[in-house]
Amino acid sequence: MITRRISKLNLSLLVVIVSISILHFKPSIDQTRFSSSPNQTLNLKSAIEGSESHAPTDQQEHQITYRNYIVSFLKYKSAEDHRTYLDENVKLGGWKWVERRNPAAKFATDFGVVAIEESARAVLIEEFEKLELVKDVSADLSYQRSLLGKKTKRFRKVGAFVDGKKRPGKIFTAMSFQEGENDASATATATATAATSNTTISWRRQLLMQKSQVTSLFGADMLWSKGHTGSKVKMAIFDTGIRANHPHFRNIKERTNWTNEDTLNDNLGHGTFVAGVIAGEDSECLGFAPDTEIYAFRVFTDAQVSYTSWFLDAFNYAIATNMDVLNLSIGGPDYLDLPFVEKVWELTANNIIMVSAIGNDGPLYGTLNNPADQSDVIGVGGIDYSDHIASFSSRGMSTWEIPHGYGRVKPDVVAYGREIMGSKISTGCKSLSGTSVASPVVAGVVCLLVSVIPEGSRKDILNPASMKQALVEGAAKLSGPNMYEQGAGRVDL
Repeated sequence: MITRRISKLNLSLLVVIVSISILHFKPSIDQTRFSSSPNQTLNLKSAIEGSESHAPTDQQEHQITYRNYIVSFLKYKSAEDHRTYLDENVKLGGWKWVERRNPAAKFATDFGVVAIEESARAVLIEEFEKLELVKDVSADLSYQRSLLGKKTKRFRKVGAFVDGKKRPGKIFTAMSFQEGENDASATATATATAATSNTTISWRRQLLMQKSQVTSLFGADMLWSKGHTGSKVKMAIFDTGIRANHPHFRNIKERTNWTNEDTLNDNLGHGTFVAGVIAGEDSECLGFAPDTEIYAFRVFTDAQVSYTSWFLDAFNYAIATNMDVLNLSIGGPDYLDLPFVEKVWELTANNIIMVSAIGNDGPLYGTLNNPADQSDVIGVGGIDYSDHIASFSSRGMSTWEIPHGYGRVKPDVVAYGREIMGSKISTGCKSLSGTSVASPVVAGVVCLLVSVIPEGSRKDILNPASMKQALVEGAAKLSGPNMYEQGAGRVDL
């Protein structure tokens, strides 16, 4: 009897010891899981370095998951002033200031980036938002570029919309693709499109004049003959960068890097291609405005990743340096990235004409990408050389207003977006397709039109609204597509 009681006592002790062991090791298991979470930002290392002591000791730090947040302020001040303000007014632990070392650091800013411990997120955000000079606090969202035509395991197109449903967050407008890839699937897509659109698409068509110069189709040579070639126009290209001394460009004014990689070069080719469509001077792939001053903003890494904070700094720099035109091939269904949307408003309010791709999520309607769906941005859709709407081109109406009424007409205009010739990374030309190709076509047209107006009076005459009005009223209406497919029609010089 005594032996049985002892055995029961030993069994009870064993259960208690095992329970304590499980409780002891559970946090370590959870932290390992959290450390690989996709929510952890690329800037985690910089978030932990060079910060005030608002967080636990170094020994505990490696077990804690941080996420970067954007703290928007009501006034422009130096980053150091904003940091001091937060240090003096937020005494709670669990957060750190993130240093941003980029060309915008020498100018005043209206936001800061802080790394916040996930366990203290709600409390700290509430503390930040209580401060008198803080406007709001938002997550520093990541942007991911994906290849147009690339298939998932289920052979579905990768884009901002999947099976007609919005993907969370904002992604980079699907990268332009070379015609001829995935021909079988393209033919199937074209057949399916006929049931949902009043356009007829021939993916296997013969190109006019074997890849015609897109500039000649718009009559750019007429303006060139009058001496208008984009001279003294400051063109900001937000993309993957460009290589120095590229033989296709005569006027690369500045290259800036806004990523966490230590390079200014374009290692993917997309940024160089976009620049070539706008301002290339090679005879095989002429751009619209060869004398345009190119300012290359490298906002995407070689892994095709970016963050909202990188764009905000780059936008602030574009405003501070008085850019005239800005081409942006970024987009996604999430127009609720408030810091990004508001900065676009501020950019256009400073007389910078923004041109952006409408998205490659067609042929479904209501698949517009932001920021091209904003009323102050020139949103560009894609057509082929037969003036048919490209199947990949996103369709309107805008979805912002639908819960409160009726959406707006978008895109604003369409331009050729199939088999457009542009510059390769180092030398030579290639052809790509997509609305991210149609967008620089319109950006090149805009640069050419801006150069017609004398430099001294440009800012007095031109603004995003007047340029959009000129493009919309001068566009050629296409006979087949409806207004949610073509907007005002094909852009016309």
